[in-house]
Amino acid sequence: RERGKPTASVFVKLGAGRSLGENQIRAIVHLVSSSVPNLPSENVTVVDQHGNLLSKPSDDINSAMSNRQLEYTMKLEQVYRQRVLSLLTPILGAGNITAQVNVDVDFTTQNITEEVVDPEASALRSEQATQDITSEPQAQGIPGAVANTPPLAAELATENPVPTQAQPNIKSQSSSSIKNYEVSKRVSTTTNPTGTIKRIVAAILVRDKLVTNELGEKVLQKISDDEKANYEALVRDAIGFRENRGDSITISSGEFIEDIQVVEVPWYENSAIRELLGKLFTILVLAIVTFGALRPLLSRILVPTAAVGHGPGMAIAEEEEEEEESKIEVAEGESLEDIKAKLKPKKSAISADMLDTANTYDDKVAIIRMIVGDEAGRVSSVFRNMMKQNAKSEEES
Repeated sequence: RERGKPTASVFVKLGAGRSLGENQIRAIVHLVSSSVPNLPSENVTVVDQHGNLLSKPSDDINSAMSNRQLEYTMKLEQVYRQRVLSLLTPILGAGNITAQVNVDVDFTTQNITEEVVDPEASALRSEQATQDITSEPQAQGIPGAVANTPPLAAELATENPVPTQAQPNIKSQSSSSIKNYEVSKRVSTTTNPTGTIKRIVAAILVRDKLVTNELGEKVLQKISDDEKANYEALVRDAIGFRENRGDSITISSGEFIEDIQVVEVPWYENSAIRELLGKLFTILVLAIVTFGALRPLLSRILVPTAAVGHGPGMAIAEEEEEEEESKIEVAEGESLEDIKAKLKPKKSAISADMLDTANTYDDKVAIIRMIVGDEAGRVSSVFRNMMKQNAKSEEES
């Protein structure tokens, strides 16, 4: 049965202004991958709280290489720039020089294998010579088969033999010679390192000198050609200048602007102030509508409560009300309407006519509740007197 490869997701909550470097993200990925069996690092995803993908796919090799190459180039440019500034700042003063260095770096990888043969440096190692010769005796006598046949043995012995010498007939001849030489050769393999510097371009800007002229005025003066040549010679040695590589150095002088003039915008055209004024105007309109239109309407709808006074006559009025409450007596057989009429305050907003005009029982109960809510003290004193009278009548009986 085929098993799917496990996957893992990591959620990272970063603080305000914090970020993770590539090495830290790679460490998180490998830590999770190592803790789970059979979990490849390609299946681990790291995401922050904003939904940004922090872990990059491993198959994106070109992108990763480009980022590393860019970081290496920027670090190299920073090193050369710092060299120039640290060399010229003691001469010109802090804040009187600025420099930028551009470095062209070659990141191509090249392997070269070379085999060199020296024809002059050779030695004979072995030699072999062969010669082949094929020959036959030359024919004698009258041409013909019988004449050219060798005589018998008896005829060979003659009295006066005439010595003859047969001339050999060379039919074929061949010769060959083989020589083995040891030739001097050299095989070399060269691997060019990556990240080699192809060209360096430096641009240096120097502040004009502040000098005093014949009239005693402070004026700006550009640096002379001799000073430029001196500065250029120092920079050449600092960055390792090479003409065959196409390096170049440019030194110029100019006036540095101390304060940048900022165009002031009128306050009434400022977008932030206009937005704030709009909000304040909206709040003011709502306040006018609320307190000007809704407040009278609400005062008419809601039942007004008894006015609360302040001053020296308040205590006297309260004492008089308490005396009147104590003098209230409930006669035997007195109806509830009579008691309500006695309890009605002079300044009460609820009149006795409201109780008389109430048709239903629920309306009367509601009016009584309103009276009790406004005059709780008087109602409680009336009920206390009624309870005392009931107790006295029970004792007498």
